[in-house]
Amino acid sequence: MARDDFLERYEDLKADFLGRPGVALGRSLHRDTLTVNGKLFASATKDGLLIKVGERRVGELFDAGAVIVFRGSAGRVMREWAVALADADWPALAAESMAFVAAGLDTPRRGYSTT
Repeated sequence: MARDDFLERYEDLKADFLGRPGVALGRSLHRDTLTVNGKLFASATKDGLLIKVGERRVGELFDAGAVIVFRGSAGRVMREWAVALADADWPALAAESMAFVAAGLDTPRRGYSTT
């Protein structure tokens, strides 16, 4: 799938999610993002839809062939993040990511207070 197709799918996804409680547009990683309660949960990448679902779930989705591992700057694997591929159910995975992030199940970043 071409990048333009990913962006079009992402625009449709944004339109669907922006009406939900706590969801807003944000900016991170040099791109527009979807946030819930101010925290990133989905964004378009060159390879698909970036989602945050937790390390165990990333492994399950990877084993099922629905995602690829997300690598941040300098190629470092981001354990709780994955990129949903073109044939994956983007709305369902985005909803799962939103619920995961909204529930505060993600691992706090090192050096940042959670209180």
